[in-house]
Amino acid sequence: MLKYIEATLSYKEIPKEASLVIYISGCMQKCKSCHTPWLQKYEYGSNLIENYKDLIDLYFNYITCVCFLGEGLNTKIEHREYIEICKYVHSKGLKVGLYCGRDTNIEKWMYYFDYVKIGSYQESRGSLYNKNTNQKLYKKENNKYKDITELFWSFNCK
Repeated sequence: MLKYIEATLSYKEIPKEASLVIYISGCMQKCKSCHTPWLQKYEYGSNLIENYKDLIDLYFNYITCVCFLGEGLNTKIEHREYIEICKYVHSKGLKVGLYCGRDTNIEKWMYYFDYVKIGSYQESRGSLYNKNTNQKLYKKENNKYKDITELFWSFNCK
């Protein structure tokens, strides 16, 4: 079951998108110096599958994208829940993104997302705002994924 801790609005997570950011608990990556370590605990949060329509409908007039942070891709049930939510988001004419700390094994299901950030956080390499980062943000265009990480490098925030 996907659990979420909170939801906020952001213009920083996906360039050129107004995102409803939903923080998913249970991230198994355990990156050293993670900026959201509370997402590593699965026991926190509410059932997302019971609440996602209300969240999206509440913010619908203010967003162009729904972005999940924290992953939660640990079981087949969670995969199915993401697919259900992605279909709903797309039916509303919105885009959907996922920030995933994994470095591999996302190819099977990533096509449900318009944006996918991959790569564990490595403190010595920095976040997406750092040109030395190992993390990458991809945007789906014509059913192929294009690396758009460089869009972060012109931001003045870190």
